[in-house]
Parts: sequence; structure tokens; C-alpha cells
Amino acid sequence: MLRNRKRALWPALFATSFGLFCGSGAAADLNEIVQRAAAALNSDWAADPTYACIERDEVQKGDKLTSKTFQVVMLDGSEYHIPLAFDDQPLSGAREKAELIKFKNEVQRRQRESDSARRSRIAAWKKQRDESGELLLDFPTALTFQLVREEPKNGHSAYVLSASPKQGVTPTTRAAKVLSGMAGTAWVEKDSLHPMRVECVVMRPVPVFGPLASVLPETRIEIGMTPVTPSVWLIDEVSMKLNVAKLRMFKSSQMTRSTYTHYRPNSAVVEELLSKAGHE
Repeated sequence: MLRNRKRALWPALFATSFGLFCGSGAAADLNEIVQRAAAALNSDWAADPTYACIERDEVQKGDKLTSKTFQVVMLDGSEYHIPLAFDDQPLSGAREKAELIKFKNEVQRRQRESDSARRSRIAAWKKQRDESGELLLDFPTALTFQLVREEPKNGHSAYVLSASPKQGVTPTTRAAKVLSGMAGTAWVEKDSLHPMRVECVVMRPVPVFGPLASVLPETRIEIGMTPVTPSVWLIDEVSMKLNVAKLRMFKSSQMTRSTYTHYRPNSAVVEELLSKAGHE
């Protein structure tokens, strides 16, 4: 099963980056915070594929809540998801065994891939991931940021930054369009200058596909990051309440929440899974 971890990551990424850019009139000490925080995020972004994690995705539509849980690993250049539970019910013993065998077979299949097939698979995964990374380029021109205070957050001392749309800028990308109608708050850990948490909300309707679809006010995005090592912080939560209008008439609302836990070096997790699969 090939999926893209943090598939809603492009909004997560632009939200997380609220703490990384400021307006041109910011104080010199904030400029230093900005530069070091940007370097920290870039380093964390590069380190993410070297870690495996457990991902739990939940979706709420009306009163119905569903969830799926996966072990996520990098496998020869792209991600692989092993199902662990559905609606928080663990797989049966037989299904778990079948998924381990399927994983082992996929490892062997990828080892036998032709060069062209391997390049195509990895390129498709990297394209999705790179699209999230490219959004970083929009932030300096789309938003104005201010350092508003310092306060404790999740047991850490943090800088708190506010973000608001920059006036007089015409957005040219999907991310920039959403940013043009959004305001938010970010917390940046003082000692390491890693972004810790972001809470943001869409303030006015924002067309994202011309007249076909708009993101509506009260759309909310919340992002959390956690230290995996003393020098690496990775996303541990992405929550979204998405309000959308299609063709200016049909409105829909959906709430999603993804959590990412049990981060461990990817190579160790893959080795353990193959060992377990070998005993099945």
C-alpha cells in the first residue's frame, strides 16, 4: 500500500511555518529567531524520512467518526503503510500475519524493480512531498508576522508570534491564496527555536479553484510538533476543520485529525518487521 504520510501536510506545513517569517519592520532579535527557526525546520523536514512512526487518521462527518491506524515506514525511497487497526479495533491475528507477509513481499518486489519503475515510484512520492516544501517560498510575501509575547507551552518556554495577511500582494499559488485569507498564532520553543504549535483560522472566503471551490471562514488548522531527539522535532498532530463551498452553492464541513507517535529510526523498524514476517 503506497500512500503519502501526512497527506494533508501542505496546510500543515504552511501553518507550521507561521513561526518562521516576519515583516520587514521586525526587531533585530526577532530576525535572528526567524533565521535560526527556518534552519531548524529545514533540518527537521530533511530528517523526517529517516524515522518510522505510527499514524492514526480520524475523520468525522456529522455524528460518524471513523479511524485508521498504520505503521509507516520508508521502503527503498518511498513510504509504505502497514494497517494496524480500524476504528481502534486491532487487526485479527490472521489479518496481521497477512499484512506482514504482504510487507515482506513488497520488500522483495521493490528489490526486483527495474530502474525505470523504481525512479517513477520514488519520483511520484517526492513530487507530493516537494509540493509541500515549495509552499515555504510563499510565506515571506503573503504574511506579516509579529512577536507578541513569551509564555510556557507544553512544558517549554516559547515565543508567541501572530500572523496576518500582507496587504497589496496578489497570490499566485493555492497556498498563497489560502494564506491571503488566514490569521494565526504560532509557538516557537525558545532554547531550540523549533516551531512547537500553530493554530490558524480562515477569516474570509478564499477561492482555491476559481469559481469551483472556496475555503470558507471558520476553517481551522492546528499543528503540533514534538522533540524526537534533542535536535529533531517532528509533527505529532494535524487537526483540521474544513469548511468548503463548491460551485458557490454546495457547502460541506469535515473534521480530520492525524496523530504521529512512536517515532523510531526507520532502519530499525524495517528490520524488526522483516524479522517478524520471517517467523510467520
